[in-house]
Amino acid sequence: MSGIDRESSLDHLLPIIMEPNARLTYLLERLASRTATPEELDELTGLVDSDDSGVLIDDAESWLEVHGSQEPPAYNSQQWRQVADQILRSDKLPADPIAPQETRVHYLHKWWWAVAAVVVIAAGTWYLNRNTPQPVRQMVRNASLDVAPGQTGAILTLADGSQLVLDSAGNGVITRQNGATVVLHNGDLQYTPEQAGAGAVQYNTVTTAKGRQFTITLPDGTKVWLNASSSLRFPVAFKGAGRTVEFTGEAYFEVAANAQQPFRVNVPDRINLEVLGTAFNINAYTNDRNSYTTLVNGGVKISQTGRTNGAVVLKPGEQLQASGSSFNVKSNANVEKAIAWKNGLFNFDGVGLKDMMRQLERWYDLEVVYEGNVPDIVFFGEMSRKLKLSDVLNGLERSDVHFRLEEGRKLIVMP
Repeated sequence: MSGIDRESSLDHLLPIIMEPNARLTYLLERLASRTATPEELDELTGLVDSDDSGVLIDDAESWLEVHGSQEPPAYNSQQWRQVADQILRSDKLPADPIAPQETRVHYLHKWWWAVAAVVVIAAGTWYLNRNTPQPVRQMVRNASLDVAPGQTGAILTLADGSQLVLDSAGNGVITRQNGATVVLHNGDLQYTPEQAGAGAVQYNTVTTAKGRQFTITLPDGTKVWLNASSSLRFPVAFKGAGRTVEFTGEAYFEVAANAQQPFRVNVPDRINLEVLGTAFNINAYTNDRNSYTTLVNGGVKISQTGRTNGAVVLKPGEQLQASGSSFNVKSNANVEKAIAWKNGLFNFDGVGLKDMMRQLERWYDLEVVYEGNVPDIVFFGEMSRKLKLSDVLNGLERSDVHFRLEEGRKLIVMP
């Protein structure tokens, strides 16, 4: 078999796809190595098209994710794009999405990005949807204008106002403050209380800019993942009857349980949260009208800033949308969507163009400008946050929205 060691590849694959789907494994290997015959391509397409249970699709997805980083040999790009599009269109999408008549619905295939690394030449990417494959209008781009995805990094502001840039700091002790040792270890800032600090409580602030994300372990063992353009202010040691932090942006909290010291999150001018030990996601950017709190497990009580009455208690799987003084609780929330960013994905299920652009703006550190009317499009699907901006935009061009990237990271959106 040309271009791939069949035996070693199967050994590597056995934990993922076992004997019942050995034929699928073989055909995927033939697809990835560009050695499949026309008959084998037809067979692979037929296998996935007839997979009503979704089992084969899941197995194929697992295989492609494992092998997505392999360097592809030369091949006829147009032919293989069409073949892959045929196969991946088998993902069973709703035939009649619920949307206003004037709203266009655009599907982002849930694993097109995993396949792109296997079946697409390095010069560009392609997009998958339910329609007949057609050439993608490539974004006119200069390599120097492309934008890499965001990365780990933050700024630590100490109690005296001095700042440390954590992007380039090496592992080890960063500082000692108020009886706590602050250590940076592989992108995680860890606060470890060593002795009771004297005097007033000192506060530190971790801030992520656009295109940055970061993780911090607080003095009580609570772990916080910060998304881009976020800020967390906290004491270097929790004293007294409670543990209170102040936050803006988006973050995922895993709170260490301590019944004697309830954990509180204050989002200025918006909401206050109180928990004992739980996991939840808060999306509360200052330039967004609404804030969202999604509970993964445990329990959380939420009230409006400045008010003690009207508090809402969330149960696991529920999401609170807060808009001014209005609280709306959604049962059976899409928890996977809420925490997708933490898991390295954009989840655009039910997301409009402007909301999507705000996410890209933060992650790729862009200024987004609209030329003409903003198309009324609703997107469904996922994308990897590891993609370069050009790959994301070339995929989105199948929605009949076009882009131009200019100097200074200015992204022009054109209908």
